[in-house]
Amino acid sequence: MSSQPLEAVLEFPIEDASEETFHCFSQKIPSNNLGFLDSKTDVLEIEVAGCDYTIIQSTGLLNSRREEGTTGAVLWKITPLVAAWLASAPPLLAEVLHQNAIVVELGCGVAGLIGLVLARFVQCYILTDLDYILKHVKENIIANAAALENNKKATKRRSGQKGTAADHVLRMLPLDWECDYAQNLETVLPAGSPIDLILLCDCVYNEYLVGALVQTCADACRLGSSRIKPTVVLIAQQLRVDTVFELFLDSLMKEFNVWRVPDAHISAELRPGSGYAVHLAMLKCADGN
Repeated sequence: MSSQPLEAVLEFPIEDASEETFHCFSQKIPSNNLGFLDSKTDVLEIEVAGCDYTIIQSTGLLNSRREEGTTGAVLWKITPLVAAWLASAPPLLAEVLHQNAIVVELGCGVAGLIGLVLARFVQCYILTDLDYILKHVKENIIANAAALENNKKATKRRSGQKGTAADHVLRMLPLDWECDYAQNLETVLPAGSPIDLILLCDCVYNEYLVGALVQTCADACRLGSSRIKPTVVLIAQQLRVDTVFELFLDSLMKEFNVWRVPDAHISAELRPGSGYAVHLAMLKCADGN
């Protein structure tokens, strides 16, 4: 566990979105196609951090012409890699990822895999996406109920909780970045608890959603603005279109200080040359610093 504050470990934030984009995309990027793990099967069996999970996908939804979009209908390659890295308890994130942590994921997709994995490590994990996506997430929580119960059994005994682990740890909230208010998160947050970590995993793909996504992140972070320790945003992204990525970074940097996660603090599967990029962000102070 790092004895230094997170900002001290990360040192200087990124100053230029264009330069950072060039750095990320100048690496040799392997072909991941669109980034689906397997878009042709309705059920995936996957192991992450020593535990087995059954993931129910919606191939029908993926191939539909739904106006709201279908990108969350199946599991993306980057998701189990991020889940495994976070489950390893990276020292860099010790301040925001721990037994009492409150984590919010924006755009969790039908799998909800990161939430399923981290349910055994945190106090509360809030899965958010569009309402029709969350109906599928609920199916995956039910499909993995036994694994969740086994993972949290010891914690429940110590705390005297009743009911299922999913009832206490995993919570869901419909959240449309364009239409809904981030303040709605307060309806599912444990009373009086600020958000420790906000997670975006492969959410940057549509230039028209960039502004709404960044605003949602900023508003969610401000729910805990009175606390001394700021909410941390983790962005893990497959590198696809450099112009969209640069637009996102540029928009993000107007509200946040942003750092690329140093190689020494991240798993080998997510380092430069993997085709993925991982960044951390924290809201700027009122004076812009």
